[in-house]
Amino acid sequence: GDKTVLKYDDVLKLDFGTHVNGYIVDSAFTWAPEQKYEELLAAVKDATYTGIKEAGIDVRLSDIGEAIQEVMESYECHIDGKTYQVKCVRNLQGHRIEPY
Repeated sequence: GDKTVLKYDDVLKLDFGTHVNGYIVDSAFTWAPEQKYEELLAAVKDATYTGIKEAGIDVRLSDIGEAIQEVMESYECHIDGKTYQVKCVRNLQGHRIEPY
């Protein structure tokens, strides 16, 4: 198995899926014990809730993605005396959750 040992300064993203009665559900969360990443985690949380709020019937996925991107990129993070503009990962796509 993987011998990686997490350090206090690491950021962990856990992404997992579950298969129940022919359906697949997935979820993910990000965790960082170091306080210097609080602004980054706040940006991710705000963008996630924006996506949930924007979602609905007859809403284009591109519109949801645009709203998420706008929120994410409105944040800056200050880490170790440097300022970083938060940016979305380009060409990252989602997937369908269908019966398996």
